[in-house]
Amino acid sequence: MKKFRLTICVLLTVISMLLNTVCAFASTPKNSGHLDSIDGNKVSGWAWNSAAPDTPVSVTVTVANSHTGESLLSETAEADIERNDLKESGIGNGAHGFEIMIDWSSIPDDTYMIKLSVNGTALPLAYQYNTATKIIKNATLVSLGTFKTTAYCPCRSCSEGYGRLTKTGTQATASRTVAVDPRVIPLGSHLLIDGVEYIAEDVGGGVKGKHIDIFYNTHSETRDHGVERSEVYLIQS
Repeated sequence: MKKFRLTICVLLTVISMLLNTVCAFASTPKNSGHLDSIDGNKVSGWAWNSAAPDTPVSVTVTVANSHTGESLLSETAEADIERNDLKESGIGNGAHGFEIMIDWSSIPDDTYMIKLSVNGTALPLAYQYNTATKIIKNATLVSLGTFKTTAYCPCRSCSEGYGRLTKTGTQATASRTVAVDPRVIPLGSHLLIDGVEYIAEDVGGGVKGKHIDIFYNTHSETRDHGVERSEVYLIQS
């Protein structure tokens, strides 16, 4: 009888844990959104939280330098504009559109990374926008986890005598080239690290597992970088 009671208690405990997990999952904010267009200074799109389908959310559009990751512009607005296309697509009551004004004239023509945040939480999306050509490229960000990041330069000590020549045959370039373990990250992959887009173009004898070596032009810059830990995203176009 004692064994039977113990079994019942264990089963009840397991069921309780499963119910708590389901409830926690159900209560997790389900934010989503999209940047639809850039017309002059007007950035348009939509955003919502499916857990509160009729409640407007706060949207922040952040514009960052693709080469340095530095945030240059950031504007916030409510996503409460009624749109029939959203309602017909089952996006809540349809009143989830947004329009945010960005002063592009305040920054020089270049390619910038645009990210959206909903109620303070960044969406796993990124957009590249060239202010000269007015072309938008959409991308999905897939987290690869946290990696150790170090740095190297063209000097013999860092590059093992290869200088700027990379494993893929390109010339290593600062703010673009990183060395990876190709068993973990395939060569040619585009990565987002601390807001900067890089390309996995190189390998290194000491670069193993979840370790990325970032290329710099000078040895002093590699010393300044030191050893850091950063979340790394795979950019899927």
